[in-house]
This record gives sequence, structure tokens and C-alpha cells, in this order.
Amino acid sequence: MRHILRKCSLFKDKSFIRLVALAAAGSGIAYELGNRNSDWSSRISIRALPHYTFSSNSLFPSLAPSGYGSPLSFSSVSSASSADVNKESPKPCCGCLGRDSIANAAAKVGPAVVNLSVPKGFHGMTVGKSIGSGTIIDGDGTILTCAHVVVDFQGFTSSSKGKVDVTLQDGRSFEGTVVNADLHSDIAIVKINSKTPLPTAKLGSSSSLRPGDWVVALGCPLSLQNTITAGIVSCVDRKSSDLGLGGMRREYLQTDCAINAGNSGGPLVNIDGEVIGVNIMKVLAADGLSFSVPIDSVSKIIEHFKTKGRVVRPWLGLKMLDLNDMIVSQLKEKDVLFPDVTKGVLVPMVSPGSPAEQAGFHPGDVVVEFEGKPVGSIKEVIEIMGDKVGKPIKVVVKRARNTSATLTVIPEEANPDM
Repeated sequence: MRHILRKCSLFKDKSFIRLVALAAAGSGIAYELGNRNSDWSSRISIRALPHYTFSSNSLFPSLAPSGYGSPLSFSSVSSASSADVNKESPKPCCGCLGRDSIANAAAKVGPAVVNLSVPKGFHGMTVGKSIGSGTIIDGDGTILTCAHVVVDFQGFTSSSKGKVDVTLQDGRSFEGTVVNADLHSDIAIVKINSKTPLPTAKLGSSSSLRPGDWVVALGCPLSLQNTITAGIVSCVDRKSSDLGLGGMRREYLQTDCAINAGNSGGPLVNIDGEVIGVNIMKVLAADGLSFSVPIDSVSKIIEHFKTKGRVVRPWLGLKMLDLNDMIVSQLKEKDVLFPDVTKGVLVPMVSPGSPAEQAGFHPGDVVVEFEGKPVGSIKEVIEIMGDKVGKPIKVVVKRARNTSATLTVIPEEANPDM
């Protein structure tokens, strides 16, 4: 240490002295950097390291910036203790990314990921196969996948009459049957029967996801089974309208995981090894833009399949927009009569002949209360409405000049083709 300080004192007339030490496993290189034009001094202290020797030399002249003196090198003359060498690195906490986090997550779900194959026909002729992926989510052989993998979407008909070829990661093959399919959400259920135990994947929750969270996509792209890709969540509530998709409102998880043909229906997994989405599509003209159906939405669809045999969606006939302080301020600038609200859901359009028009909704209304509960987003309205078809719902709206109105609307069941 005294030797180092004596070396540093040689540059006491220089304006700036910096000592950068890079040490690992008992050895490293130190550099002294000086500026020769002003009077500046610095005192440094280094934790005592036993049995170290230091020497000034010019073994690494190319590593030191030009004009900043010669480098100092140091090396250890004693090896680290066996206890330090054998000491294990701390394990990452739950939800934290560690060296083996992605591999461990994939290992938990991988055995339950299956390859699906369905022959496709056109006017009685077989024209190829629909290839996709799925996840066994129950020991009874229930497989979660995409509807477009196992059901007709574009005029092609399945020549297998609802039968699906299912191949597991361990090589076993089964004939599966399409039990339920919802074209609107693109979610389907396939069932297989096995006399031997089947691997299953655990369903997690997508409500706690945040942009930047690590995720893993598993599937069989281009029939390449046991394929794993990783990335992050880019957006947790990408709206179908943002993607130019018509019909009723849907929300997707956007990730930058690599997704290709054959990945459809495969699981999106968090680093705890839980399924938090179903991979459904990608943007063809771009890389790193993949989309999945959130598992919370999928769980509701599965529950509808079990209780009603199909997904029941109520329809009001309202186009809605979430409000925030900035949007409200902008609307007030354009129209001084806009109601004084801090949150709510704006109704910019009412469909002619819809239940909402019959109930008395007008463009410009702001929904502030739905079925007796204050609301500030479309998601809250949808959650409160649930599957209430044919049941009256009371809605409180704010209108120009801060007038209020209480309306009673009776939702109808939505047309699946909407």
C-alpha cells in the first residue's frame, strides 16, 4: 500500500490522479491516469489484501491512454482458499432472473407442450396440413390451443372430422378430438385419452405482468418440436383495434419472442414456469412483434366452455374511450360544456338499433357508474357486465352542463361474426 501511495505522490503536481483497479480471483491491473495542467491531489484507500506485490512496468502500453503515464500491475502470490472457490453463488429470488431461470421455466412446461397436426381439405381434396402447438393443462388430457389451428377459418374444411393428431415431447402420439372452439378469441380445447399419466403445465396469472418482464415461448414452429425462444413483454394490453382487427374489443400481450408458423397455440410462460398466455400471431412484416391471449382471459373462456358449452358475450352497441386528466382537459378546450369529470368512459358513438340506443345513450355521454359501481375504464365495464345477457343494468352518465342521467340497458348476446 505504501508503495502505491509513493507512486501516486510522484504525480502530486498533476491536476488529476485516478487509480482504476480491476481485480478478479486475486489478480488484476491498475492504471494511473493524470492530467498535467493543474494542481490537484487525491487520497485513495484500498482494502488490505494479503501477500500482494506491485510493480511499475510497461507490459501493457496499448491498454493505457496516450499521455497518462505507465500502467501498474499487481498479482497474487497466494491462491484463494478452497472454501471461497467452492462457494455457490446465491440463488435468485422468486421472480428474479438468474443464470438458469429461462432453462428452468422451459423445463417445467416443456413436457406438456404438444405438436398438433390437422389435415385440410378443399372440395374433397386434401391440400395440406394445419400445424400448430398446444399445452396439456389437465391430467385428463385437456389441451389448450388456438382455434385457427384445429377449426376452419378461410373456407378450408377439416377432412379429419374434428380429429387432431397429437404428438408429445416424449414421442407418444394420440388422436385428439376438438371439444370446444371460440373463433372470436381464437381459443380451442382438444381432448386426448391416455392410460398412462400425462405431463401438465400450471396456469399462472397475467394480471400482474409488466412491460419488461421476461417471458418464454414454447412450441413447434415449422414442425420443429421442443423449440424455445425468450424475450420480454412489450405491452400488456395491446388492443385489437391497434392491430387493425375488426369486431369486438380484444386485448393481447405483446412480446418480442420469436414466433413462427407452428407456434400458434403454444404457451407463453413466465420465469416461474407458469403459463401466462397462448401464442396466437405475429406481424409478418416485422420482427419482434408477437401477440398472445392473456391467460386470465383464457381462463374465463374455459369456464364458459365448462358451464355453457360456448362463450357468451353481452353486447351494448357502444363505442367507448377511456378518459384521463389530459383527455378531459383537451375535450374541455374544444367544448366548454363538457361535463366536469376526473374519470369515466366516454361514448363517442352509439350503434343504431342497438340496446344502448334503445336505452337512451347519446354520443358524448360519459359513463361514471355501471351497475351501482363507479367506473374509470372500459375493462371495468366489461368485468362488471360479465355474461349478463337479457338482464337490465343501470348506468349513470354525465352530460353537457354537468347534467346526469340514469339509464337502464338490457344487453343482447353478441353475434360471433361481429
